Amino acid sequence: MRFLALLPALFLGFSPVFAQAPMPTLTDVQRTDLRCSAAFAIVAMEQAGGDALPGWPPLALRGKSFFADTGERVMREGGLARDAVRTLIAAEVQALQAAPDPDAALAALAEPCVARLDATVPPLKQPDLAQCAAILDMAYEEIHAREGMSAAARDLKTLAMVLADRQRKALTAQGATGEAVDRALAQARAAMTAQGVVDQFDIAHCYDLAKPDEKSHY
Repeated sequence: MRFLALLPALFLGFSPVFAQAPMPTLTDVQRTDLRCSAAFAIVAMEQAGGDALPGWPPLALRGKSFFADTGERVMREGGLARDAVRTLIAAEVQALQAAPDPDAALAALAEPCVARLDATVPPLKQPDLAQCAAILDMAYEEIHAREGMSAAARDLKTLAMVLADRQRKALTAQGATGEAVDRALAQARAAMTAQGVVDQFDIAHCYDLAKPDEKSHY
């Protein structure tokens, strides 16, 4: 867990200086949710660094949502300041870090915490080819507007074109006309432009769909 020591400052956005005042009393549900929030933050940072930890779904969006919702609820229910809740979560992080086997301690939270996540934050939808083509093309346009034709922008454009081409071939094989194919792709793009829609999808699946076919180079 190479990011664990950096987590309080990077994920919570504050310097982890703990007050000397006694820790507030929490319910079992509140403490469990804060512990899961800490675990989600750790795993999300590991995933951002390229490590896919077994038993954990992608947490960049869903974990952050659970983290934020839990913090707000504990603040409201306990009458606590935001810094107090941040300190409580940082304490859970430090408890995991201080465990005899931090990796095992984190792994033990996967099943119960993911169950709590699924019960409160809906799992991400799996996008199809047309939706992925739209998502990655929109990502390309955003990066291109900011960076010009950078390597990242070029890669996203290539992947979007690959996905669109595969969708065209799939629809054509089903008997769709060129006009119908263009309309389907345009409709998928239009549906993705509504605020918050893209965040509902598992974007990592788009990269899986864009992988080269065996024995091909696109």
